[in-house]
Amino acid sequence: MDAPRQPPAAAARAGGQIALRLGATPLILIAMTGFALQDVTVKLVAGSISIWQMQLIRSAAVLGLLVVVVHLLGRRHELIPTRWRWPLLRALVMTGAYLMFYSSLPFLPLAEAGAAFYVGPLLITLLAALLLGEPIGPRRVAAVIAGFLGVLMIVRPGMEGFRAAALLPVGAATCYALAVVMTRWRCRDQPSFALTFTHNLLYTGLGGLGILAVPLLGLAPESRAAWPFLLEGWLPLGGLALVLLLATAVTHLVGMLASLAAYKAAEASRIAPFEYAYLPMMGALDLAIWGAVPDPLSLAGMALIVGAGMFVAWREGRPVRPRVQFRGETPWTPDHADDKKGP
Repeated sequence: MDAPRQPPAAAARAGGQIALRLGATPLILIAMTGFALQDVTVKLVAGSISIWQMQLIRSAAVLGLLVVVVHLLGRRHELIPTRWRWPLLRALVMTGAYLMFYSSLPFLPLAEAGAAFYVGPLLITLLAALLLGEPIGPRRVAAVIAGFLGVLMIVRPGMEGFRAAALLPVGAATCYALAVVMTRWRCRDQPSFALTFTHNLLYTGLGGLGILAVPLLGLAPESRAAWPFLLEGWLPLGGLALVLLLATAVTHLVGMLASLAAYKAAEASRIAPFEYAYLPMMGALDLAIWGAVPDPLSLAGMALIVGAGMFVAWREGRPVRPRVQFRGETPWTPDHADDKKGP
């Protein structure tokens, strides 16, 4: 006999009770595991499909899952933005972040790409000070400088080990930072599920457009063969690749919801540093699957980025990745909260 179905409000309360029993730290580690598995899966399928296929299939699956989740939580009214202009602009910037980061994965070790992307929180601190007038003390300025030095140690412009692909996750981090600042500036009154729905809707449309447009560019066959992940439209899709793509939609949603639950269960300043658990996870998976070991200079750069980012996350209580927020909820601690910790 089937179990009686819970009404949406009861389902939401049951989910909250599970979150409280687990605790905030396990939840954020579950979230980071979901994000790490998502990115590893993208790297695994990057040799057999195009990025446009990935965007279309994965984002369409996320849209379907979102519809189910908001129905179960009784929040269907939060799926559509109250206004479209700024959510669409934010989604466009976030699309640039995802495209650049995932475009780097066929060419970079996961740990290096992840470390370069995790300079994003430092860029948020800088942009929030420049664009929103948020206070930033000398200690955080020093942390931002240290993080950028770490990026230079990974990218190595002008040096023998320079790889242009290493600039892609840095560009992704810049887009990500702009999107987070835009969320605080112009999208704070928008339902969180609506923002997630909007950017996945845009990803789906962009994926379909890429599939149609890339073959019309008349690219040389040798270029397409060298860069199939970027320069192909639709490639034959095997059953395993399809299953893995659908799995990334699940891991994305699990990571997003676990992150939300973690930040609801404890202060952000206690939780945000644990988001850097993503980087050793990526390094371990990189080693286990591809046998990739970063060189000493890259390891030193990663350590600088992680140390600087954890310091800034602790000082500001700001999540490293954008998290789902309820309507009107402050994305990170109020400006005056920083006064209690000093500059």
